[in-house]
Amino acid sequence: MHGFLYDKQGTWRLSPAYDLNPVPLAEKERELTTWISEEGPEADLGLARRAAPTFALKDDQAEAIIGEVSTALQGWRNVARRLGMSTADIACYDSAIAAASIGRIKAVSPQVHGY
Repeated sequence: MHGFLYDKQGTWRLSPAYDLNPVPLAEKERELTTWISEEGPEADLGLARRAAPTFALKDDQAEAIIGEVSTALQGWRNVARRLGMSTADIACYDSAIAAASIGRIKAVSPQVHGY
């Protein structure tokens, strides 16, 4: 099963992301339900970088996607508050979302860690 989006031109297209559900670390270890490589289900940025060629992505394309996701997640806490999420729930979900935040993604660069 895949997700589709209806775009402004009136056509359906494959969604760039599907079935993404943040799960707090208190409930479950960080892992991918749909494996992206044979290395395992770990939700790990290094694994994502190494798997990029499997999805016909060049290094610069993969880094651009990582940057887009990072940017999109920057204001998640503000959106959550605006939608009425409690401070306690925001703190709980922070463990599920913070690893993809701009600060941590930028800190784990392929040049520094050799991914």
